[in-house]
Amino acid sequence: MAHKRTHMTKPDFGFDRAISPVTRDQFFTDYFEKKHLVVKRGQPDYYSHLLSFGQIDHVVTTMGLYAPEITVTKSDAHGHDTDHDSAPARTSTDADTNTGGDHGASQIQPADYTYESGYIDPVRVAQLFADGATVILSGLHERLPQLGQFCRALESVMSCRVQTNIYMTPTQSQGFNPHYDSHDVLVLQVEGTKEWRIYDTPLELPMASQGFTPDAVPIGAETDRFTLEPGDMCYIPRGLAHDAVATDQTSLHITTGLMVRTWADLMAEAVGVMAHKDPVFRRALPPGHAGPGFDPAPHEQTFRDLMTRLTETAPFEALLGGFKQDFISNRVPRVEGQLAQVARLGEMTVDSIVGARPDLVYDIAVMGAEDGKDPVISVLCYGSEISLPSHAETALRFALSTPSFRVGDMAGDLDDAGKLVLARRLLREGLLMLH
Repeated sequence: MAHKRTHMTKPDFGFDRAISPVTRDQFFTDYFEKKHLVVKRGQPDYYSHLLSFGQIDHVVTTMGLYAPEITVTKSDAHGHDTDHDSAPARTSTDADTNTGGDHGASQIQPADYTYESGYIDPVRVAQLFADGATVILSGLHERLPQLGQFCRALESVMSCRVQTNIYMTPTQSQGFNPHYDSHDVLVLQVEGTKEWRIYDTPLELPMASQGFTPDAVPIGAETDRFTLEPGDMCYIPRGLAHDAVATDQTSLHITTGLMVRTWADLMAEAVGVMAHKDPVFRRALPPGHAGPGFDPAPHEQTFRDLMTRLTETAPFEALLGGFKQDFISNRVPRVEGQLAQVARLGEMTVDSIVGARPDLVYDIAVMGAEDGKDPVISVLCYGSEISLPSHAETALRFALSTPSFRVGDMAGDLDDAGKLVLARRLLREGLLMLH
């Protein structure tokens, strides 16, 4: 039985294309976590392969969405923009992406645009949009392969979870007050135009738990104003206050959220690890420390000694490795065309052209011999471990890092039969593709 070769989304639009002409080195040296970046391109079709108004129309009106996947907001009496880039994402970690707080917009209740079953009423959503409401789609990267692949490409660079929120804003519509987000964002203007305003940073690099609250964190003076046109991009670091206003065109943009892990996260993990290893960290605080008249001064040195002990003995590489393992283990497979790929396994020969799936994130560990057995190598990817004989290590590393090669040309000292066995195994596991 012949199987049609499934078209694979081209892995040619990732982090470097998103920020071009700024280079990766320039971005991380001059902008990341420091200041906003605006890229004006004059190329209106630059993001057309990622998303279009027509695709959003199709998703909203035909795909049977549930309320958590769509948020509908409308401007308040003050007329501020609906672009709060931390709308709840359709993931299991919403708390990590929703800064909370009061942003001056009126969020239309889901009951106003859903059926009792929880499904979206697309006719009602369209009516609200026609009346000036902004439609926000969260987690669309889980439904549209091209958006999912774009997020994967960014994840392979950033080593963090990446998500999208899609904003479709009618002409002259506004919603949220100026605010900051607790994660960095890349804003990709797909269609229409939007005027953005940047303000003094009220809180430098806030944590996820430090959501914006206008009464507690006043916004500073406006420092920049610019209009994003189709094909343009801006990067806004977390904590930098901003808002936006749709102009005389319906606006469609992608907000890509970078859910980074911080040094504070690593330090908190270090305390937990050391507390499990060293009983001195588990000793009780001084009795009566919460009572009146308690003098903390005699006990401060104990605290300082524990901090020194932590910095001198915490296993930095192991802790960082644990974060790496956690990131890789929680990365759900996105293996477009895998059914068609495994159906073609019988076609594979040493002359077949194969290649690693784009934007793989994996880890390879060499395990020592135990009980007289030969050492093995372990590959962690998609949350699963694959064990292979150690003599396949060179060929394995070559295969997982090479986008296109002939099976028989695989590096290492495996014979042709061994190369074929390895290539078939990697294809079955979703790590390799037949071209």
